[in-house]
Amino acid sequence: MPNPTTRPQLDQVFPVAYLNQLQKVPFQKGDYICTQGQAITELTYILSGRVKIVRSLSNGKEHILEMLHQPQLLGDVELMTNQLAGSSVIALEDVQAVQLPLNDKESLLEDPVFLYQIGRNLAMALHKQGITASRNVSYPVRERLATHILSIEEEGNFQLSPSILAASFGTSYRHVQRVIKQFIDQGIIEKVAFKTYGILQRQTLETLAFID
Repeated sequence: MPNPTTRPQLDQVFPVAYLNQLQKVPFQKGDYICTQGQAITELTYILSGRVKIVRSLSNGKEHILEMLHQPQLLGDVELMTNQLAGSSVIALEDVQAVQLPLNDKESLLEDPVFLYQIGRNLAMALHKQGITASRNVSYPVRERLATHILSIEEEGNFQLSPSILAASFGTSYRHVQRVIKQFIDQGIIEKVAFKTYGILQRQTLETLAFID
């Protein structure tokens, strides 16, 4: 098994002094990477695989806060605020991650290099959330869907879950379904299996998609 600390991006997330403490942890589809209301005992960095962040509400319903399909650090907010996990993180497919055990939080929080890295990560996450919020206000669902498809497709194939997309886009399930149907009717994409689609007109998707 390759040593996860050899991955070049890890030294941008964790100080070099802590890289040898990282543990490689795989998760399967449906696994809870962390659970709302429980104590955070490690910092988790998602290397690959899609996850969803879900918050359970007092009325028994669940709200999908975000879907992630890019490397992401989890547990930093809870570490800095000394709170229990504010949401659950669930694997949507096989996920590869590394974890830093929080055996000595006091020492970590006294380490200026560690605090700098965590602060930088939090600032980047806040910046990303601001961009996402502005997108949900400024861009039509067609453009957001085209951007999403291009970000997740593999060799022209991809999967869509209207319920998850509706929560992520801040719109209704029916509206997302309607836009997906429009893409199919216009020959932009095609449905090849349950929740699985293929790209027919990549150039059209690229024209619709927005670039950061």
